[in-house]
Amino acid sequence: MENKKSLKAFTSILTKVAGLVFFAFLAISLGVIFGTLFKDWVSEDPLSPVQGVTESYQEPLTVKLPEKEEQDASSYFYSDEFFPSETSVKFKVQVGPFQVREEAMQVANTLQNEGYPVFVSKGIPYYVQVGAFSNPNNASNLKTELVSKGYSAYIKEE
Repeated sequence: MENKKSLKAFTSILTKVAGLVFFAFLAISLGVIFGTLFKDWVSEDPLSPVQGVTESYQEPLTVKLPEKEEQDASSYFYSDEFFPSETSVKFKVQVGPFQVREEAMQVANTLQNEGYPVFVSKGIPYYVQVGAFSNPNNASNLKTELVSKGYSAYIKEE
């Protein structure tokens, strides 16, 4: 009888240890797998919206959004349309122009530190794009804000 109790206790402890070893191995394996898959996210600095001197030029993205319709507030509860319509960028707010890229980069870094998303153009004359809008009022508001801060801002219409 005593032998059966000690065997049962030993078996219970052995089962718990085996379970802990299994879960430890599983956690380590998942860590290795996810670490391998996402190592670029951890090891590299996050990408900056300011284009570096050595980076190649990239065209700004155009976002396709569903069409916005006039609706009253109650229709939102029954609608499958949660996104506005496809819009294209028609108005770009830019600061500049600059004949020297380093000057444009300095202004871009200052604007970025102030919280603005920026993009520096590739060719001469250089300009710093601070916003891209489909609505001219939004572009005008940003231009006014930048001019009040002392920047030479203008709206480029496409």
